[in-house]
Amino acid sequence: MGIIQGLSEFLPISSSGHLKLFQHLFGIKEDNLFITVMLHVGTLVAVFIVYHSLIGKMIIEFFK
Repeated sequence: MGIIQGLSEFLPISSSGHLKLFQHLFGIKEDNLFITVMLHVGTLVAVFIVYHSLIGKMIIEFFK
């Protein structure tokens, strides 16, 4: 599910919807809120890692 989340997060589709579709297609019955939240937290961390310098510049400019 993490791979599906990573590949489709930035597509213009529902970020929770594609996980539900994946679970349905592959017969995964586990509907664990913790796993879903951790997938989204992982995406957030990845975005911060990729854009850390830009985010830092934006924060500095905000306080100038």
